[in-house]
Amino acid sequence: MGKDFVLLLGGHVFRGILSGDLSLVERTAEVVRRIVADGSKLAIVAGGSITARRYIEAVEKVGGGKFLQDQAGILSTKLHALILMSALGGIAFPKVVEDYEEAALAFSLGRIPVSGGMQPGQSTDAVAALMAEKLGLDLLVKMTGVDGVYDRDPTEHRDARRIEELSYDDLEHLLRDKSYHPGRYELLDALSIKILRRSSISTIILSGDVPEALLELMRGSRKGSLIRPR
Repeated sequence: MGKDFVLLLGGHVFRGILSGDLSLVERTAEVVRRIVADGSKLAIVAGGSITARRYIEAVEKVGGGKFLQDQAGILSTKLHALILMSALGGIAFPKVVEDYEEAALAFSLGRIPVSGGMQPGQSTDAVAALMAEKLGLDLLVKMTGVDGVYDRDPTEHRDARRIEELSYDDLEHLLRDKSYHPGRYELLDALSIKILRRSSISTIILSGDVPEALLELMRGSRKGSLIRPR
């Protein structure tokens, strides 16, 4: 019996697209097909990361304000969602979902809703958290540029220690007291933490470089960090 959850794919997973390398996206899609075959149901939210930042910076340089910069980021995540939806084929809902009601409809029909950002001023972390709330799911899996939560930025400190389990309170304390570089060590933002905690949704952080870790997770072997509501 599979596990139902929301999968948040950080923009790190899509970084090869800019150079024409689709191998990581294709591996991720294959893993999703396998876990669906094992009985899991899921919704997917695609992030933007490097691609989004490039478009946001371009809009800013030509004079676009914050709202338009947010729109550029959202559109880049929707392009990533479109690519992943295409890679998934018939198991995915046949269009990038635009809102939570559409996602719920797709989920009820047994298809995978794939979305990007939803509205300006809101991260894809928050979208994924709200998606889990809407669908009544108690698990969010985020695949990003690191394989878990560390006591300090592992991109800066080679001796950083991975934390196997922690609470959202612990995570907030860690993010408040430690210095991390935006876009380089992606965990969860403040709004998503609030949503996940209020609805008792757990989060697991996995490496986006190893899509097979998601398959292992669904089969009972966790390699990332678990963030608990309490």
